[in-house]
Amino acid sequence: MLLTAGERTLLHLLNFWNVKDPPEAITQQGIAAAAGLRRSHVPRTVKALAREGHLEERVGRVRGRGRKIKVYFLTEAGLRRARELAKAVEGHALVVEGGPTTLGELAKASGRPLLEIALGVDDAGVYRRAAMAEPSGGFLGRREELAALATWIRGSTPVIVVYGGRGMGKTALGRRFVARASRAHVWRDLSPEATADAVLHDLAAYLRDRGRDQLGEALSSGTDPWAALASDLAGLDVLFVFDNYGDVREDLVDAFGRLLGVLAGTPAAKALVLAEESTPSYCRFYHRRAVEARRVEEMHLRGLGIEECRDLLGNPDIAAEALRRIFLLTNGCPLYLELIREGDAKALKSRSRFTTAEINLLLFSRDVGS
Repeated sequence: MLLTAGERTLLHLLNFWNVKDPPEAITQQGIAAAAGLRRSHVPRTVKALAREGHLEERVGRVRGRGRKIKVYFLTEAGLRRARELAKAVEGHALVVEGGPTTLGELAKASGRPLLEIALGVDDAGVYRRAAMAEPSGGFLGRREELAALATWIRGSTPVIVVYGGRGMGKTALGRRFVARASRAHVWRDLSPEATADAVLHDLAAYLRDRGRDQLGEALSSGTDPWAALASDLAGLDVLFVFDNYGDVREDLVDAFGRLLGVLAGTPAAKALVLAEESTPSYCRFYHRRAVEARRVEEMHLRGLGIEECRDLLGNPDIAAEALRRIFLLTNGCPLYLELIREGDAKALKSRSRFTTAEINLLLFSRDVGS
């Protein structure tokens, strides 16, 4: 489906028009990843939208980052335009394996974002998840990790937790996996301030759309929500994805422990948790015996290999010594490699511990030919 860069950005930001705690998704990097745009193309896209009065640029503190950075919000005019665009996109006819439908109906049935599905529709009007536009720089490597996730989703273990440092590609891996998975999914971005109540209400809203409202009724009446959730999930083939799990509130830790118990008794529903490697022990919602009993599976993401670093840097003729230098300094971190490829020294400075001298060396090494 043909959408301009501006239209993609408006559709993406429509999901965050009233957000109070700015997430990574409304930064330039987040917009690039969700809208399938190159990181270097986003600045002029958001500037154009701002000139049209559709977008407002602010400087704010995003969870997980130490410094304030630029974030983007829809104006009233932008919100109206985004809603008009979403309504038009929802009515777009397309074909899936089960036959003809509309983009809006597929989004509702699958739990996938409207933009994500729109980017997966080819010129013939056929929805092909594999044809979906990739985030900036594309998706490289992680074959073993994707294979492990595919094995997990077919097995009996209800929860898998993927640990990784900042910039290691947890979110990209999760989005790649759900784009390939055959089941509906619900994606929830967590913040350090996220509460158990907020997560339960999110789940209740999703289940209500599927004609299952016991959890919603339990939350309204003050009765046990976990028993109601178990009833709602019975026989429901769904994948819950929770991103940015880390140093979270105590009540949320307890809630995830309860959710694990519910999912263990409802084999059709599963949960993928994308967590910071630095998650404190007191925030881990399961014990070692849960792993030994195969109620929880763990995966630890490491950096990309040296050949994958070469591909991500975008210079196939880079000198071997220069490539090795970058590989050793970055430990194969996909985020750092993307920023080096884009020549974004300012972002490297704000999102890493590299000194100015090291950043200059990395950017110089990127262009050294063999």
